[in-house]
Amino acid sequence: MAIAAVAVGCSAGPGRRDAGIGAPGMDAGGPPPGVDAGGPPPGTDAGPPPDAGPPPPDAGCEATTPVGATIVGDPPDMLLTVDISGSMCSPLVDSFPPSMITKLSIMKGALDTLVTSKDARINFGLMLFPGDNACGAGTVRNPIMARNGAAIRGTLGGLRDDFFGCALANAGATPTHLSLDAARAYYGMIPVNPVGRYVLLATDGLPNCGPELPDGSTEETVDETVTAIEMLAAAGIQTYVLGFGADLSGGGAALDRMATAGGTGSPYNARSAAELDRALDMIAAEIIPPSCVVMLDGPSRDPGLFQVRFDGGALIPRNTAHTSGWDYDTSTNTITFYGAECTQVQAGSVASIDVDFGCPGPLI
Repeated sequence: MAIAAVAVGCSAGPGRRDAGIGAPGMDAGGPPPGVDAGGPPPGTDAGPPPDAGPPPPDAGCEATTPVGATIVGDPPDMLLTVDISGSMCSPLVDSFPPSMITKLSIMKGALDTLVTSKDARINFGLMLFPGDNACGAGTVRNPIMARNGAAIRGTLGGLRDDFFGCALANAGATPTHLSLDAARAYYGMIPVNPVGRYVLLATDGLPNCGPELPDGSTEETVDETVTAIEMLAAAGIQTYVLGFGADLSGGGAALDRMATAGGTGSPYNARSAAELDRALDMIAAEIIPPSCVVMLDGPSRDPGLFQVRFDGGALIPRNTAHTSGWDYDTSTNTITFYGAECTQVQAGSVASIDVDFGCPGPLI
């Protein structure tokens, strides 16, 4: 998975020219006879020009040739399976101060942050359920692929999440078991990712859509959902269960059963926007392969001429003591990050690793 751009090259900067031999008949040591050389008047000390500082360290260097690079450790697949049933159009009941912001609006914001910050380290896909305004199985709106964050943000942005608009657009129930069966069927149609395959089930209510009850509602389908998750696990697909909001009262044991079947041991629970963000970060951190090594394309190079940045930010010093920063191994043509920089890469918070070749960078 390419996540970095490496630029190679060095050329004369603006104002440089060939220091060749002058034209015939011209004295190479000075101007032609009769031409004022433009020097200072006699007895005047020319001195340095005002405010003249040292040239920048990369003066005259210009990056010209981009070269691909990859983090060693390819990303896993994750299908975000997100509840957009009617109950997601209600506010958080225990929010303070009281707010009319819907749970769907909060979920959209949290997922937007997740797919943006982890776009380079997880191949995301998006399923929304129900697939209709009743009990239809969820549908995959964005297939799993690399660098899918922008497409998923576009889909999420198209969902009505204001209090009244959301209620009009989303009146369905919670067909969790049917949607998880559809997720398993979808995974069966795409290549197996050996790094890992995951489902993130994000819901605000217990699964239902079982037989109809006298009051017009439907029976809960916890057992069916646990079975669907067990079938995902049998196919090598681990399921993370995330319960959002206080409406899951009495659902603790059910969520525990679902998370145990999914292979994660226990569910994640969030009752606020901040808790939702933390839960998503924790889940992402669990599945991202821990790697601080970047493989460069092309031949090995002089590490003294690398400039390394995260997301176009400040230059990161090369550190041959390997306590922080980065260093380069010519035998494997790889850059390895250490210390705080390694932690950033492992956490998936770095969207791009930018490496320029051709100009000296800092060394510590």
